[in-house]
Amino acid sequence: MAGLDQIWSEALRTLERNQPFVLATVINVRGSTPREIGAKMIVRSDGQFGTIGGGCGEAEVFRKARLLLDEGSGAKLAEVDLTGDFDQQEIGSCGGIMDVFIDRWSPQHDLEVARKLADSAEQSRAAALITLVDSGVRSEAVPGAKAVLDPADPCSRGVLSGLSNETLGELSERAADAVPGLLEVSEKGQVRPIVRIESSGAPRLFIDPITGAQRLIIAGAGHIAVPLSALGSILGFHVTVIDDRASFANRERFPKADKIIVRPFNSALESMHLDRHCYVISVTRGHSFDELVVRTVLQQQQAHRTKGQAGCFIGMIGSRRRVRAMLSHLEEEGFDPALLNEIHAPLGLDIGAETPEEIAVSIMAEIIRERRTGTRDELSLGTRSGRLRRTGAKV
Repeated sequence: MAGLDQIWSEALRTLERNQPFVLATVINVRGSTPREIGAKMIVRSDGQFGTIGGGCGEAEVFRKARLLLDEGSGAKLAEVDLTGDFDQQEIGSCGGIMDVFIDRWSPQHDLEVARKLADSAEQSRAAALITLVDSGVRSEAVPGAKAVLDPADPCSRGVLSGLSNETLGELSERAADAVPGLLEVSEKGQVRPIVRIESSGAPRLFIDPITGAQRLIIAGAGHIAVPLSALGSILGFHVTVIDDRASFANRERFPKADKIIVRPFNSALESMHLDRHCYVISVTRGHSFDELVVRTVLQQQQAHRTKGQAGCFIGMIGSRRRVRAMLSHLEEEGFDPALLNEIHAPLGLDIGAETPEEIAVSIMAEIIRERRTGTRDELSLGTRSGRLRRTGAKV
């Protein structure tokens, strides 16, 4: 499956080949839908890249996108109604409605925008694509007008030119928090989130944060790391494998990994910028190495906290006794107990996993659950056997 970060690199490659495409983005949902707000796919003359859920709904959006591509310009809103059966042969679990904005991109007009987005995704730098989806009765711009909001660049133009500095600041915060959404612009240039799709006469923007790849950083290149790397790649993560043994950390064992680092664990992790889009998993060959990994990441976490920044996900496999001993040792060293209570250890959901492949599934299941819902309960091994803070528990 194409990750959202890969969409922008693919968009750039397509435009650099002098090939136009249509971008289909889910901008609003009602009820149960197969994909979330912000899901997108590229439609070209030679097929598609990405998905907004598959099935008949996606096929209808694909058809409309191809028509727009053939027309040579424009943008429009498409409603994908999943409440009917679409004459499906199989019963689906979705019965909601997706509002999908389809917008034609061309090498002549959108190459620079695509380059900025791809660069932000590659560097994991906060930014956002702002697209006008409804001109309203006041705006002279046409639907599909767009701009890149870069919090580090106060000189953004395009559809942002009529917004106040205060509003631009609010949009920058949404970009940093990675919250996509539909916004309505008031006469005073202020924005407010909306959920209805019916036009009120005011201009409407869709903010689409560019957060870069979700990075899965695997410390340890042993037997569990092999299926873990493969699963991470399938799920769209940018996968990095670290080990100090070249005989283990190599391309033959990890053909799908994006990056393989043969260095001591601490020096490799110290060289990385570990932000909230990173998932650091320790599956090393020994307790002392796991503790070294966790300690090195925690040192970065404490530095992030002093700057008001969110830290990364930290997980470690191990027995209850081994995990609790390590966390107690780190607390004695002076690490903040609140940080220690955020460590996913023992790592994984309780699915009775035994083989390396099953353990890898358990680990990725907890990562997905944390990423999508933030739920931590008895199913999480870390809450039952470690110190992981439960959902709803006080920080």
